[in-house]
Amino acid sequence: MKEAKIIALIIYKNGKILVEKRKSTKIDDPGKIIIPSGHVEEGETLEEACKRELKEEVDLECDNFKFIIKLSHQTKREKQIIHFFSCEKWRGKPKSIDAEKIFWITPEELDIIDYEIDIRAIREFLKMRAEGNSSEFTS
Repeated sequence: MKEAKIIALIIYKNGKILVEKRKSTKIDDPGKIIIPSGHVEEGETLEEACKRELKEEVDLECDNFKFIIKLSHQTKREKQIIHFFSCEKWRGKPKSIDAEKIFWITPEELDIIDYEIDIRAIREFLKMRAEGNSSEFTS
């Protein structure tokens, strides 16, 4: 089974996290509620992938990504190594480009997310944020 490098983005504002409901026509995770994510392309750095995917998924820009945690996830097609990042100081107005819809949830609503791996990363982000020790992304 092939291994894929993925980035996932925890987009945070005013105590809420942006999630998406994937289109039912998607090969991976159809109809699932997840945090925005995508494959790292050949020759692309994690930071470049974060910037590209943020723009492609929800039409936002960010220059200050913070690494949260790296976890693995098995899909029907591949083993994913997911690098979770946060972005709090983003620019633009979020809009759904590739998903059925996007919406904001509070930390108390995490159970709406379909994958425990996303919930785990969000909890880690919230813990790091509360402790004030998240580190900025460095290439």
